[in-house]
Amino acid sequence: MRSGIAIDVLPASRGDCLWIECIRPKGPPWRLLVDGGMPDTWPVLRDRVLALAKTGPVHFDLAVVSHIDSDHIGGMLPLFAVTDPNITFGDIWFNGLPQLPEPGTSRSRSVAEGERLVDLLSGQRLGSLLPWNERFGRAAVMTKEDGAYQEITYANGPTLTLLSPTPRRLGALRRVWTNELLRLQRGEPSELPTAAVQLPLNNLEALAAIESARDQSPANGSSIAFLLEYAGRSCLLAADAFSSVLGNALTSIANAREGRPIEVDLLKLPHHCSKGNVTSNLLRVVPAQHYVVSTNGDRFSHPNDIALARVVTAAKRKPTLWFNYATAATLRWSDADLQAKYPFSTRYPAQGDEGGVRLELPGDCL
Repeated sequence: MRSGIAIDVLPASRGDCLWIECIRPKGPPWRLLVDGGMPDTWPVLRDRVLALAKTGPVHFDLAVVSHIDSDHIGGMLPLFAVTDPNITFGDIWFNGLPQLPEPGTSRSRSVAEGERLVDLLSGQRLGSLLPWNERFGRAAVMTKEDGAYQEITYANGPTLTLLSPTPRRLGALRRVWTNELLRLQRGEPSELPTAAVQLPLNNLEALAAIESARDQSPANGSSIAFLLEYAGRSCLLAADAFSSVLGNALTSIANAREGRPIEVDLLKLPHHCSKGNVTSNLLRVVPAQHYVVSTNGDRFSHPNDIALARVVTAAKRKPTLWFNYATAATLRWSDADLQAKYPFSTRYPAQGDEGGVRLELPGDCL
């Protein structure tokens, strides 16, 4: 692949860990890491970093900790604690307490010490400063208001369009920050475990039409989510963001781009394909060719059948569902009769792999 985007959806238990490279015709790729999964994802991430380090320095142009939740931040803390000078970061995006908007305003506080990210959540202190929200003046990574977006272009790299969070969503997180931090330190999830209920898949239209409550978690609502565009290819990396926040920002982008829906090559479905985050409205605003589900389904019965039915029935073109784990819940969607009735395809980890899938999106030559 001379140019384009390569996405590795690493096995991250019930969380997210996305290793993304924008391949350049010459020189090393522009490298992005989004989240680190659960704490037990760290060995997988560590081995990937160490294997790459054998060939030379490992540089992440950007690392994103989308929000404060153990299934996204767990594997990142030990990575940030590594003191090897050959493992470096151009910037780290994360919204901690110092950046959350002050009560009654949309202003965020700025911080000077990048290592406070690690101090705040694990008590570890590094010997040198980490770059922290440098593109935002070390203040909050956020849009200006509901329905707004912000474009950030990297020289000889991608353009990232920030969609979430908004000041209102970060303000909601500030009000519960102490409780969220204590929960994270105890290793508790942000939601109650749910029992697996498999629904019949014979009528996906009826399944997709079932009403469901929207996600209300302040932590999820604070997720850093963005559109990545490079070499004529595009990916929406939705973390656990609210569908309403994503939809409003994407509608604003569409209006600025001649009113057409923002069609993307890949959509990393929000909140591990939860029915409270994957809505029909969102899927209409941002149709995709490839839909990625990152979860092993542990404790929370993700991906949800209703959400997947919405994906399949809303797709304008034959979509591909990518699962980074082959489980009883995900393998149901590989049924040949179902895929003949509702044209779509599925992809899973290679046989014998413990999880993880790789997608390559060849791009225009740069």
